[in-house]
Amino acid sequence: MPQTYSIAARLLHWLTAIFVMALIILGIWMTERAAANLWDALTNTLYGWHKLLGFLVLLLTAIRLIVKARSVRPAYPESVSPATIKLAAAAHGSLYLLLIVVPLLGWAGVTAYPALVTLGGYHLPAMPGIPKDQALAKQLFEIHGNLALVLAALAVAHLSAALHHLLIKKDNVFQRMWRLPKK
Repeated sequence: MPQTYSIAARLLHWLTAIFVMALIILGIWMTERAAANLWDALTNTLYGWHKLLGFLVLLLTAIRLIVKARSVRPAYPESVSPATIKLAAAAHGSLYLLLIVVPLLGWAGVTAYPALVTLGGYHLPAMPGIPKDQALAKQLFEIHGNLALVLAALAVAHLSAALHHLLIKKDNVFQRMWRLPKK
């Protein structure tokens, strides 16, 4: 049984974490500018980055699920209770679900609006089956934004639990996703 997740799993985890943090910052910044009716090159660039990173998170999550299905996961230390393991599994399942649903809703929204341009004139493909309908886009963006806030809250809870294991419990749970493999 390995003591750490595979290099691929760890790399995908930390890339996703960085991208999600960037998406939250971009999402807040760009929507505040839009609400203030500041439509300029900066606002367009923020939206472009947000769409590109959101699509990348969707792709990374698909790859993560494949890696997860093909990998042997390290066991929890014996000091971790079965209830804690079940809670962690529920939190991880919720994170994965939101890492799929939130970007899909954003993609559906930009398809319905339509606003598929990201950066450098690159266009995301339109989501199949989504009609051009600005009222629908508004609803999709609202749900997307609300679920993104739930994702952010769950990510903060996940980080808090990881730091609790690292700094207080010192039970090596954190190191399963952080530690470099021993040579």
